[in-house]
Amino acid sequence: MRSKKKIRNYYDEYLEICRSVAASHGILDLKESLKKENSGKCLSLPFGTCLMDYSSNNYAYISDHCDEIITYSKDEYFDGGPDFHARKFHPDDKIIFTRQVFRDIREFWSHIPAEEISDYRFSFNHRYLRRDGTTSQLLQQSTYLEPDSSGIPVLNLLTFTDIGDFKTDTSLVLTVSRLIDGQGYVKVFSKSYPQSGNTVLSKRELEILKLCIDGMTSKMIADKLFLSEQTVKNHKRNMMAKTSASNIAALISLSLMNNWIF
Repeated sequence: MRSKKKIRNYYDEYLEICRSVAASHGILDLKESLKKENSGKCLSLPFGTCLMDYSSNNYAYISDHCDEIITYSKDEYFDGGPDFHARKFHPDDKIIFTRQVFRDIREFWSHIPAEEISDYRFSFNHRYLRRDGTTSQLLQQSTYLEPDSSGIPVLNLLTFTDIGDFKTDTSLVLTVSRLIDGQGYVKVFSKSYPQSGNTVLSKRELEILKLCIDGMTSKMIADKLFLSEQTVKNHKRNMMAKTSASNIAALISLSLMNNWIF
């Protein structure tokens, strides 16, 4: 009778090797190890932090290495304020966030005593537009602070990280957690917001965009649709403004990626 093959546990094997190394070298010094591995450069973290001040519509603080995470520098965020980040939202996700996700966040605010609001963490994902025109997923985790007399907080202490390698579908998910002594953050609410299939582009804009994909010039599109060439150019300009696309090529790439054109 054949004996059952033993399954090799690579992780336990690795731990055993590490223990033997530590025993032969004495106590390992984490600081020295980091210095050696990061000589001449700062240690980069896979997440960034910032403090939004909605009363002035500015950032009070942004971590140094956010460009390594979201491809834009902290100076660009300081100069542009929260509106700059809003323009990097994927346009479809921005609609869902402003109309549904933030509505549910506000609903939570209305039931939380002002002195307890900082005990809650609001986490949600959304797609964002990277500098190179590609799209990825961002996870934002917010702790709201300093509520005013009506209970509306004016500060947002926020951490963010790119999760595009793990989150591949297009649904937005909101999770609300509460900090409880002895238990850490405990989830108290979660909701998924699937895409409706809508886009910020109008029917006429989509029609023009499809003709752009077919290789037609503004003049050719104008003749086909019985419009002026300037009207077609205005539609193109409006589409790029709505989607934060830098040019028509980036707009076409975004539309194909998100199935706006069938």
